[in-house]
Amino acid sequence: MSITIYVPCDSSATSLGANRVAAAIAKEAEKRGITIELIRNGSRGMFWLEPLVEVVTDEGRLAYGPVQSRDVASLFDANFMQGDHIPCF
Repeated sequence: MSITIYVPCDSSATSLGANRVAAAIAKEAEKRGITIELIRNGSRGMFWLEPLVEVVTDEGRLAYGPVQSRDVASLFDANFMQGDHIPCF
């Protein structure tokens, strides 16, 4: 089963580290043996939350932001892919 994760790739998000976040997510998923589908999408326009990471769960799409590459391991530790609530960074 693949888990779908969205990370924006527009200029605003990339200037705030979205490419580094996407790379960190891919690397962390591989390290943990988790199959993901990483989709690079456009921003939702909430630039204060960029990079905004969204994950598809059984309850719908949930968002976490702003996320920095150093936060990615903590997201995985907190089970963000299942929609668990995570305290603010």
